[in-house]
Amino acid sequence: MKEISITGKKIGKNCPIFLIAEAGVNHNGSMIIAKKLIDIAGEAKVDAVKFQTFKTEDLILKSTPKASYQKKDVNDKEDFFEMIKRYELTKNQFEDIRDYCIKKDLIFLSTPFDESSVNLLEELKVPAYKVGSGDMNNFPLLKLICLKKKPILLSTGMANFEEVAASVNFLKSNGIEEIVLFQCTTNYPADYEEINLNVIDTFKKEFPEILLGFSDHAIGIETSIGAAAKGVRVIEKHFTLDKEMIGPDHKASLNPNELKNWVQSIRNLEKSLGSFKKKPTKKELEIAKIVRKSIVTLKNIKRGDVLNGENIGIKRPGIGTSPVDFEKFIGKKINRDVRIDSFIYWEDIE
Repeated sequence: MKEISITGKKIGKNCPIFLIAEAGVNHNGSMIIAKKLIDIAGEAKVDAVKFQTFKTEDLILKSTPKASYQKKDVNDKEDFFEMIKRYELTKNQFEDIRDYCIKKDLIFLSTPFDESSVNLLEELKVPAYKVGSGDMNNFPLLKLICLKKKPILLSTGMANFEEVAASVNFLKSNGIEEIVLFQCTTNYPADYEEINLNVIDTFKKEFPEILLGFSDHAIGIETSIGAAAKGVRVIEKHFTLDKEMIGPDHKASLNPNELKNWVQSIRNLEKSLGSFKKKPTKKELEIAKIVRKSIVTLKNIKRGDVLNGENIGIKRPGIGTSPVDFEKFIGKKINRDVRIDSFIYWEDIE
């Protein structure tokens, strides 16, 4: 598993998890909202903010229906084409968004949904390409992205393993080695039973040379924490200013406070994972002196007495002889007088 770098930020086994705050289309077509989202992402200390870039006419047919989750959260009288068109941003707007991300010390990313958007993002010098689940088998689009010779973050929602393998092989055959493969469930929000974090283990086994990621569409942050514990190196999560805003993705997104908690919880989890070697910490070694136990006298013992279960026992603290050796002391003679509640050492027995 090799490290990759996005704008100087390293992603790899021994690097902090790369966190992407997915703004998507939660800007609702407003630059004011877009910049507020970037502000929130900066305050939460994520690594990157990701948007979605598309030209509506190149993305969908005018007859394309809405997904069921979109019907719940937006005006159902408005057709899908009209809804998507409202969220479309211009090149100048994306330039402004990119520059504002840089100002806030955030990496600007965006998912292109069509060829013209790939070219637009290339003009904006996007440092990596995120491929959404809907395009993971869109080989013409993937081929164009591969020509840019940049890292590719590939989501795998709605796919079976054979499709995932075909897409990975296609990227490799087109010269892309810097790949992050995302476990993803395409539903907004996704039920916990649909998340399938164990697929991450399958990806580890089948693609040991590829970095893994997780695109989290579940409610809350538990699934992100689970993915982090399983060793993914990139996690993305939708966020919004307000879950009650009108739009297809707001309800499945984190609010500003939740985004901060998401970041902090993952960082805490990273610290908690620690080492693969089982050994006591420095603080534990100090505590062990108090809470572990030692072999001690239960009575006053005179020189020549035979040690048994009535005159010696085990009590705290743990600064004397370990109770591991207790049975070895039984039946031995003591070579000095020892008062009650005293430690007994190897040199005290004959």
